Amino acid sequence: MNRILQTGRVGLDSVQKKMDTIAHNIANAQNHGYKTMEVQFEDLIYDRLGDKGTPITRKAAGKPVQLGTGSRVKTIQHRFDNGIPQETSRPFDLAIQGEGFFGVEGENGETLLTRDGAFSVDGSGHLVNASGRRVRMDLLSPLTQWPAKDIVIDEKGLMTCSDPVTGQSIDIGRIHLYHAADPAMLINHGDNTFSAERPEDIYEAGNQPGTDGFIHQGFLEGSTVDMTKELTDMLMTQRAYQINTKSIHAADELWGMTNQLRR
Repeated sequence: MNRILQTGRVGLDSVQKKMDTIAHNIANAQNHGYKTMEVQFEDLIYDRLGDKGTPITRKAAGKPVQLGTGSRVKTIQHRFDNGIPQETSRPFDLAIQGEGFFGVEGENGETLLTRDGAFSVDGSGHLVNASGRRVRMDLLSPLTQWPAKDIVIDEKGLMTCSDPVTGQSIDIGRIHLYHAADPAMLINHGDNTFSAERPEDIYEAGNQPGTDGFIHQGFLEGSTVDMTKELTDMLMTQRAYQINTKSIHAADELWGMTNQLRR
């Protein structure tokens, strides 16, 4: 019965983490560029039972009798699918179609990755995200010198604007896209950003030909949360939690029956 209680306990712990992840996904369903988190489970170690003297067939004699001890959360990872672009018509709202991330500057000068392209211009003329982090780009002149409505950003990140005097198109900057060596190993940094354990695991998309995504100006990428799937998973997780509690309740009843035995 101790085994039943222990297996039920670890089962409840695993299912609770699944429910926490579902709640987190639902809470971020309207968050631009948010990537759904998924929980993967694995079984725990198996105990080999020593049932000496128990009659078994000759065929089963060479196979050990094993009993599992429950399950645990193996990984919780983001699924980096493309979200649906949502038109905003704002000049500094950008969405990536395909692979890649925007790069923003971290507290210590490191590059953080994000798919949230809701940018704006700060007082010094730099492009920043909602948290004030500067976007990694080549800036030839402060953006405050140019009318925002006249700035054009093409699919490769080149920023141009028409000269008010000559009418000619002038290059004013270029936004870089980045890739991660293994997106599954990215670390949540908060504010819709990710970091890598090693700086060399993040590199500019241009260094890997054929892997660049495309930038769409005036759009934001929606989250990848599928509300129907999340609500279905919530119901299934609730049932799994309920069943695990029943196993603990059954163990308690068996223990009570054992305590009431009389010689």
